[in-house]
Amino acid sequence: MGRPQLIDVLYLAHNRLEFTKASLKALLENTDWGQARLLVYDDNSTDGTREFLERSLPVWASLTKGKYRSPVAVMNDYILKSNPSHGVGPQVFAKIDSDTMVPPGWLEESAAVMTRNPSLDFLGIEAHCVPSDGAVRPDRDYRECQHIGGIGLMRTRAFVTLPRPNNKFFGFTEFQLQLPQIQKGWIRPSLPVFLLDHLPREPWRSLSRDYIAKEWQREQWGPYPESVSDLWSWWCE
Repeated sequence: MGRPQLIDVLYLAHNRLEFTKASLKALLENTDWGQARLLVYDDNSTDGTREFLERSLPVWASLTKGKYRSPVAVMNDYILKSNPSHGVGPQVFAKIDSDTMVPPGWLEESAAVMTRNPSLDFLGIEAHCVPSDGAVRPDRDYRECQHIGGIGLMRTRAFVTLPRPNNKFFGFTEFQLQLPQIQKGWIRPSLPVFLLDHLPREPWRSLSRDYIAKEWQREQWGPYPESVSDLWSWWCE
């Protein structure tokens, strides 16, 4: 199977303006847009995020505005509109949230893992350990798991049964647990992909507390320990 010629990158935003500014900048600068298309979804933002996206996106990117209530609803919309038959081929897309910081080379390395493993349906790319280095690693592979986070690469064929979100924070994990036959894995060695809502530094910790209070994100699972600062060193240099 050949490498996918075009990967749709779904970028999901809901308020959290300062996170969106930093995250979108990293995504635009660190993605090879020769092999990808940017599809931005704003979920009824009211804090200036929608206006920021309208004036900041490149002309070649698309912006969809609506009231989705959950990330799963956005994926439902994308799958139904792009693949009414729910996908039967090797089409791959990526889902990136507006608190996600992606490093240079993230898409190339992730797509290479999907290409080398045609039976893999979902590839999680959020780091779960300290990356061994920041260099491109052609030998990266994956480790099987029960479910991935909502950040990663996915094949449209896996969406035979579309998830139906029942609350604001209905997550991708719940959907995967309903479909144990789907093959899932985390990329290994980990990419230095990190989340701003876990960053143990200011102003990000205070912003995250404010966003939680406004019900714009879930309660944190806890900040990254300083011992894994290699995750964000590429961004701070």
